[in-house]
Amino acid sequence: MEQGIEEKNLKDRVLSYYENKSFHALRSLFKDYEVADLAEVFADVELETNIALFRLVPRVRKAQVFSYLPFERQENLIKELPHVVVASMLNQMVADDRTKLLEELPESIQKILLNFLNPAERENALKLLSYPEDSVGRLMDMEYVSLAANMSVRQALETIRWRSISSPEHLNKIFVTDDDEAVIGEVDLATIVTTDPVTTRLSELMAQTSVYLSPYDSGTDAVDAFRKYDRQLIPVVDESKVMIGVVTADDVFDYAEEEATEDIHQFGGQGALEDSYFQTPFLVMLRKRGGWLAFLFFGTMFTGNILRHYQELLNKMGYLVIFLPLIVSAGGNAGTQAASLILRGIALNEMHPKDWFRILRREVFTGLSLGLIVGSMGYFRAGTWNYSQHVGVVVALSLVFVVIFGAVVGSML
Repeated sequence: MEQGIEEKNLKDRVLSYYENKSFHALRSLFKDYEVADLAEVFADVELETNIALFRLVPRVRKAQVFSYLPFERQENLIKELPHVVVASMLNQMVADDRTKLLEELPESIQKILLNFLNPAERENALKLLSYPEDSVGRLMDMEYVSLAANMSVRQALETIRWRSISSPEHLNKIFVTDDDEAVIGEVDLATIVTTDPVTTRLSELMAQTSVYLSPYDSGTDAVDAFRKYDRQLIPVVDESKVMIGVVTADDVFDYAEEEATEDIHQFGGQGALEDSYFQTPFLVMLRKRGGWLAFLFFGTMFTGNILRHYQELLNKMGYLVIFLPLIVSAGGNAGTQAASLILRGIALNEMHPKDWFRILRREVFTGLSLGLIVGSMGYFRAGTWNYSQHVGVVVALSLVFVVIFGAVVGSML
């Protein structure tokens, strides 16, 4: 709650200074506040105001604030800001953040922005974009610190002191390599700083590690590795175990969030949205939701055909219609339960599609047990409504089979 109030106060202050043309106060504000908080304010104001405010952000912080903005706002700023400002930001951006931006842009705009980069940054950008979409190569950062195992603590400290790293958190973990530059271990910066004597070799301090990723591994593999080993950084290596980059926990968290959002959209019976809800064009929203809705409607037509086939019987026994909503909702709820459990299990790597038969067998017995519970409730409900015992049995059996069917279809689909 306090954080929300703070963000609201920040937005009010920014707009107040802007309306009163207190540009010096705005520059001071933009210099001191967290870039993530500033990005939230910028994303919440009109584009014209955002452009004016963005010009007042200190040059060294522009790329950081820009990286936190939603993609839609980033795209708008690229089109509206002077080319010299855009070029400066792109060259200062962290490699993986820049890759995330470039891969979302149309190819024509992507080529223009690549020309804004200096030769070294352009080479890095093209290399990262050459890896498959949703791969570790697209997530990795090419700024890291690796030192030779035979290096002394004194030499290591001197090397680190003169190493130019834009992300200081990357210095917390130093990767140790052998004579062939293959990763063989890691050591914390705190361990190096506090070690005495300074002639101690890194090979004596390092902890051996076999935790690394390939640039061709999927983003899901990276999520699993961070969940399993609880690391802040994991090195990315080539076929010879030579280090080519690192993947950070925050980038993997962003990827996992995007994947979870996609799963939730699909679970809700629609295609996954590529943009936010308000930024998705109406026709795209219609296509994403309409196709699934038509498919589901087509499926329910079979139910209508069955009821139509037994129309004469239902006319004679119209009281059975009273129980239809109870039976249909029980089957739908059972299917939703099963689908949500299986989706989450796959996301957490607790199960795989190859386990379908084990899941099927388990859901049949689970559906049977749940159906018996709900069916007994339906049987007693029919009795309390003064219907015959035969009606109660029909309702109970219907609930049993519908719940089994719902659980099986929900899990298998």
